[in-house]
Amino acid sequence: MDTKFKGYLLISDMDGTLINSKAEISKENVNAINKFVDKGGIFTIATGRTMESAGRYLNQLSVNAPIILYNGAKLYDYKRQETLYELSLEESVKGVIEKVKLKDSSLGLEIYCEENVYIYNPCRFTERFSKKGYEVYYDIKDIWEKNWTKVLILGEEKQLDILEESFIDTFGSVNLIRSGENYLEIIPENTSKGYGLVKLCRVLNIDLKKTAAVGDNMNDIELLYEAKYGFCVANGNKRVLDIVKYTCPSNDEHPIEYIVKWIEKNLV
Repeated sequence: MDTKFKGYLLISDMDGTLINSKAEISKENVNAINKFVDKGGIFTIATGRTMESAGRYLNQLSVNAPIILYNGAKLYDYKRQETLYELSLEESVKGVIEKVKLKDSSLGLEIYCEENVYIYNPCRFTERFSKKGYEVYYDIKDIWEKNWTKVLILGEEKQLDILEESFIDTFGSVNLIRSGENYLEIIPENTSKGYGLVKLCRVLNIDLKKTAAVGDNMNDIELLYEAKYGFCVANGNKRVLDIVKYTCPSNDEHPIEYIVKWIEKNLV
């Protein structure tokens, strides 16, 4: 039996990386993942998505390790349906987003709590859930005493550019990450996909020197930094492309297939 990839972990971001611009995972990527796992490799995902949202794609994939959700705030064993760890936002963030809403009521505000999405302030971007058949909640009066996992701020790209630059000076210190042109997230302090990767490697007893990761945006930087081999897709955020050592084809050109071939050629 060929086990050439044994001991290697490949971890991929979802949106803008594994998932193409048609909201699909190409058969080329699926086949490459199957090959990697069949020959001893470990494959999983690191995403800002909820379990429900990520789960819509997982049945297509040979995921054989816990997955990283909420940009590192949660490590979840999908096969056993077991949470290995989950971090919560600091209580002070609740006051911060109240101030954000008062400052600019045109911004969309979503609260992620107990695997549910609550719309604190709607905008055109918060409508994406209903279009895709997800259930969201507009009654948020019962969640202020609960633990929150993350807050997502949504708006036009230039609007968020300005907000991101001035956010901490205006509203106070939070763990702020840009996960897309129209997405600005607040996640728990000392949390990132990179932090999630380190925790995952401890759980699996995997050497970080045998890890490869791929992403496309600013919320992937720590993941690509912690992995020994960090790839950014060719159409990824320019700031990420300027930082990483390795690049791969765009999310429409089967980047996972490329990386599996690269590992096979250069590492095993």
